[in-house]
Amino acid sequence: MLLRLDRLLAFTDAVIVVAVVLLVYNLATLATTEPNAFQAQIFFSTLITYIGSFIVVFFFWLTSTTLLEYIKNLNDIVASLSLIFLILVTLIPVGNVLEQQQKSEKSLLFTSLIEISAGSLLLIIFFYVTKGKVPQTHAAKLTLGYTYVIPSVYTVCLLVSFLNLTIAQLLTYSIIPIFVLVRITVNRKYPEKQTN
Repeated sequence: MLLRLDRLLAFTDAVIVVAVVLLVYNLATLATTEPNAFQAQIFFSTLITYIGSFIVVFFFWLTSTTLLEYIKNLNDIVASLSLIFLILVTLIPVGNVLEQQQKSEKSLLFTSLIEISAGSLLLIIFFYVTKGKVPQTHAAKLTLGYTYVIPSVYTVCLLVSFLNLTIAQLLTYSIIPIFVLVRITVNRKYPEKQTN
């Protein structure tokens, strides 16, 4: 394998930076379509979308880099799955701009499918790297819990969007409290070992 783990981690960091820059650029462009006429509703809607997207990208980065630490020997399968995951992460800004412009079930479907696919790839990588056996450590349980959150939330959003688009869009912001609940639950069940 030509790619070393440290290079994959560096590449992951670089792609995440690109995704954040695209988020800022695309959403800032949406918020300032009329530079001489400030529209508070468009600005705040865009800001809220940016914050939600940034949080998703952050947790994808956190989870993916933590996951890569479990790799003993990088192989073509993990490298390929990681590459596909990173491509999906760079599509998150596109989905969010589409959602801001269209505000339709189709735009939410596109965004949801990106989030579900990226999160599912992280789950596949996790179980591949751990050979299907989740290590009984605090970090492994926390990583697994975090890995489930985003695809689960967006699956629910996708299903709810067929009933009510507004509620489905609001549900995407449940990611933060769910991450907090996952952390509290894992901390209770698998306390971190104290090092002196």
